[in-house]
Amino acid sequence: MNQNQHFVSKVLLKRFTVSGRLQCYNVQTDKWKPEPPKNVFSEFGYNQLVVSDQIDNTLEAAFSKVERPLPKTLKALDEAANKPLSALSPAAYENMCWYCAFLNRISPFAKAAAPFDFLKQIELELQNGKSDTLRDVLNWPEERIETFRKEHSLGRRIIIDSKDFLQLVYRIQFRLQCRDDYMMFRHFTDWTVCNSPFELPLSDIALVPLVGAEFIYYTLPIGPEILLKGKIKRGQSQSSSQLNIKGENLATDEAEYWLDTICLSAVTEMVCAHKIPDVPMICERAKKKGISFAKIVDPDAMISSGLKNFKSNFGLRLVSVEDYAKFVHSFILPSGAPPSM
Repeated sequence: MNQNQHFVSKVLLKRFTVSGRLQCYNVQTDKWKPEPPKNVFSEFGYNQLVVSDQIDNTLEAAFSKVERPLPKTLKALDEAANKPLSALSPAAYENMCWYCAFLNRISPFAKAAAPFDFLKQIELELQNGKSDTLRDVLNWPEERIETFRKEHSLGRRIIIDSKDFLQLVYRIQFRLQCRDDYMMFRHFTDWTVCNSPFELPLSDIALVPLVGAEFIYYTLPIGPEILLKGKIKRGQSQSSSQLNIKGENLATDEAEYWLDTICLSAVTEMVCAHKIPDVPMICERAKKKGISFAKIVDPDAMISSGLKNFKSNFGLRLVSVEDYAKFVHSFILPSGAPPSM
């Protein structure tokens, strides 16, 4: 119980070490200090679920399976960065996409956003005459579902009415969404491995999403000067089973853009091979470019939620729009307008 569990793999963190140490930046204190990879981007019981004193570590076990082939995948991506176009092996391409899907769904932001995502899914289903989550996940009877559907149609909103539920909802959302993320990364994303002209940090969000006017970008530094970049066209797009990945050298201004994005994305900390001067200035520069991220209200409570023992019944309650907003904003606060890319 309460193992130290990483939400960013040590095998990736080690690529940013110098003499076995990372330079770790604390967002709150604006201070740097050297740390070994075992102490960074982790928390006791981060991925575990404790329900009525019963411990479930199946998510951690699944993540470990994805992590095992990661060194070979990273080596293939290193090689691809120096070629205009490379065809990865099916195993390497799929491992890259599964790893990104896991990072996307176990990040601190994904955990904080889980209650909102969960409720949004239920409301979408009710609006479309469906009830998959209420029926199949929560095992609600049809009579109760219909009562909620009628109340929701009158403008009432749904909130979670339980104690210590965050880790449970986070795990539910992971199970519902991780495979969909994999399919998105595998079949609808154009991937490029980029050489940066200067060092980039790795934030605690790791796979950083950025929603633009026409595209959604996902960026993941996989080395001090190597950036994995995914690009997804918004709206309808055609599925592809290709295994190709592009390589390119980032221009200085684009590298600076992704540096700014990564620095601003960090919730509590980020790491780099060497210290980056004046991170607050970089974050202000990012904001002036229109880059923004939703804010996690209580990062410490969110990161340590796996230590909570869920003992109550999982309940939902219908409330006013104002009370719904108050509930959601107790976890995350919305970001600003999307940046122009």
